[in-house]
Amino acid sequence: MCDMHPAVTQAAPAWTETRRVTFALAGQPNMGKSTLFNLFTGLNQHVGNWSGKTVEKREGFFQYADHTIQMVDLPGTYSLSANSPEEVIAREYILREQPDLVIAVVSAASLERSLYLVSELVALPSPLIVALNMMDVAEQEGIQVDVRVLEAALRVPVIPLVATRAASARSLLEAAARLLEQPYPGVPSQPEIRPDHQQVLDQILGLVYEYVPAPYPPQWAALKLLEADTEMRALMQAALPAGRWQAVEDILRQHDDALVAIASGRYEWIEHMIRAAVRRPRLGQMGVTDRIDRWAAHPVIGLGILAAILGAVFWLTFTLGSPLQNLLQTWVVDPLAQAAGWLLSGGPAWLSGLVVNGVIGGVGAVLTFLPVLVIFFAVFGLLEDVGYLARAAYVMDNFMHWMGLHGKSFLPLFLG
Repeated sequence: MCDMHPAVTQAAPAWTETRRVTFALAGQPNMGKSTLFNLFTGLNQHVGNWSGKTVEKREGFFQYADHTIQMVDLPGTYSLSANSPEEVIAREYILREQPDLVIAVVSAASLERSLYLVSELVALPSPLIVALNMMDVAEQEGIQVDVRVLEAALRVPVIPLVATRAASARSLLEAAARLLEQPYPGVPSQPEIRPDHQQVLDQILGLVYEYVPAPYPPQWAALKLLEADTEMRALMQAALPAGRWQAVEDILRQHDDALVAIASGRYEWIEHMIRAAVRRPRLGQMGVTDRIDRWAAHPVIGLGILAAILGAVFWLTFTLGSPLQNLLQTWVVDPLAQAAGWLLSGGPAWLSGLVVNGVIGGVGAVLTFLPVLVIFFAVFGLLEDVGYLARAAYVMDNFMHWMGLHGKSFLPLFLG
């Protein structure tokens, strides 16, 4: 077996060179990444959209050890392939902006699934640290993770934590400072592919090496071409001479099964990483999350649970929100309208109507809806934090596919 990627040279230590460093938080959805981001940055956050994208951009600043740290919360993504805007944004930011440190947030309770993103991050040049979150959840599930063994296998720092606890954040920052002062010895462990596909990768690399535009590593670009990555395909088609691109395309057409071989190599790498580091409950013993998912993710029962939860959300929203609406209308909007009507009683009728019915009436109608909106989105935020919205998207996936949409499209449609 040969390495899927050649060794990547990590950036020079930034901690002693500058008083401002950039950390990028990467991870799959529902790994606790946003909780960690909020814990670090507090109220010093800026929320907007990535340039040219509708995907939310979150960044914040905080002080640590006389350094100003810029924390960038990358969109939640399962991989770094060009299958969605989130995946493109995450990899383009790491490659183009080259943050001083990438913090990969993974779940100790579902390590196999969350390490897939790490299997791609280890091939990028930015220094990497793995934040092993949800250690408390793993303990409840009867899962034991030997952090030292996992770190030795990955050959990158692994920090166990519970993202909701400040002590965990401090240990992560201390490890980040150590890594930036002194790079981790050796190079990260990386996935492998079969020798026959390695030869194909070498052929593609030889054709594109001198044409790969900065800042993309040529080996990484060649691998993405072999994975049939649409963004990299379009980029290299524009960069290569016509004859050379035709040669690359001929090779790719003959090996259209390479994507499966590469993915298999990554899953084998994951299995190797956790083989000695993770101890699971005895066969037949189910954890709390597994027992809940048995019902919440059931294709039939899950729909009933989803309907009941959404019904409960609406009931709670209007049960609590309607009295507050009435209070705002009675004690704020109506007195303001009466006072404005009295003050403008001697003026033109059009002015009184504009202020009383237009300004106060219009703004007041919006104001009275605030309690409903606040309660509604607070409840949905809670459902997202506990991980139920991911289950809801999974349950609705088959139904949404009938309309040509992904299961994740259900929630925006429902909120609308």
